Amino acid sequence: MVVISELPRTRETLLLRLLGAGAVLRDAIRELTALPEDAWERSIALPWLVRLCTELPPEASVRAALDPEEEEIVTEAQQWFEQLKQSLRDEARKEALQEGIKEGIKEGQIGTRAKQFEKKLGRPFAEAERSVLTERFDRLGPDRLDDVLLELPADAVAAWLADPAAG
Repeated sequence: MVVISELPRTRETLLLRLLGAGAVLRDAIRELTALPEDAWERSIALPWLVRLCTELPPEASVRAALDPEEEEIVTEAQQWFEQLKQSLRDEARKEALQEGIKEGIKEGQIGTRAKQFEKKLGRPFAEAERSVLTERFDRLGPDRLDDVLLELPADAVAAWLADPAAG
């Protein structure tokens, strides 16, 4: 038989202590949230803690039935959960911004090359040619497009754009 409240406060016993009550649970939650983001204990216990936080009824009548120690645990868990949600939102915003910047740079590079191809051809691009240029930019990379632009005469560039198998 294991008495959870008598377990040593070590990382090895952390997951067991999360099954405790009162101060044992509160301290275990604090230890868990203080671990590094990539700690294996977090990946196991945090989904449970998230579920706990989302399933706790927000009604004051339910919260009033808790003793002060339980109320403190619930409050800390919900504060942690709000911080987690904010952290996830911030990370998602950061990733979206980076992706947007990357996509904007790509569109700028394609736009610049499209203008250069139009000058080489002596005419505006057809919409299909713009699509081909974008696909080849993604598949072959900007260096290959530059090679085609600089090394081929205008009629060969037009043929390259028209040939679906061209590389």
